[in-house]
Amino acid sequence: MATFYNASYAEVDDAAYTVVTSTSDSTIVLSVLVANRNGLAAADITAAHKNAAGAIRNYVSFTIPVPADATLELISNKYILPSGNQLVFNSSTSGVLDVAVSYVEV
Repeated sequence: MATFYNASYAEVDDAAYTVVTSTSDSTIVLSVLVANRNGLAAADITAAHKNAAGAIRNYVSFTIPVPADATLELISNKYILPSGNQLVFNSSTSGVLDVAVSYVEV
């Protein structure tokens, strides 16, 4: 049976932080939303897919600007995350971006 989850990370830092770690070979990321709470300036978001050993497998986004007072959808289609793999996020400006991830484990 499929189980749906939402994971979030408020005030993304400039150091990489793991938001989702897959516990199933059938983890499907449905959406990644990034909101910029800073009303004055844009901030860049970077999202990486790390393998079970902790090495970066690929970047989902790399220094994508999120405008002030705006929301950006990084993943609008499905993205498969194998067991033990992670989605990690970091920002160019600490404390102004929030990340929300919706995913399902089958």
